[in-house]
Amino acid sequence: MELVVSIRTAVPAEAPVLDDLHRRSSFIWAEDRPALEANPDALGVSRSAIAEQRVRVAPGAGGKILGFATTHTAVNGDCELDDLFVDPEVMRQGIGGALLEDAAGRARLDGCRSMTVIAHRRNFPFYESVGFVVEEPVQTRFGPAFRLRRSLS
Repeated sequence: MELVVSIRTAVPAEAPVLDDLHRRSSFIWAEDRPALEANPDALGVSRSAIAEQRVRVAPGAGGKILGFATTHTAVNGDCELDDLFVDPEVMRQGIGGALLEDAAGRARLDGCRSMTVIAHRRNFPFYESVGFVVEEPVQTRFGPAFRLRRSLS
């Protein structure tokens, strides 16, 4: 059974649903909960990203949003994946991969040569399985992470 009917651009009225999905998805990692609770502003979807049509959603057959991705084009012309979150109830069923491929395809059409993402080491298996390679360590608001890159050519 295919969960995602199609991927489309988010609309402003969906912001509260996306905020809730972001929170539930982020809270699956028990070790992250204290930092997220102390920094609630880190959770939620950028209203400007929605207005700029940079947020794509994956609704299921019944219309429920199962995941979302947010991107932007960096100054160097690369596409940066800012957010990729899937409803915990349907994780590991291809939704994240579908959103990522949608973002990569759109970035390629926009002329981007590669896509980058900042990720925690625990997310490497997913990103490596879809063509990303680890580049360098970076410091984030919540601690160390890594920049990964995927060629779009």
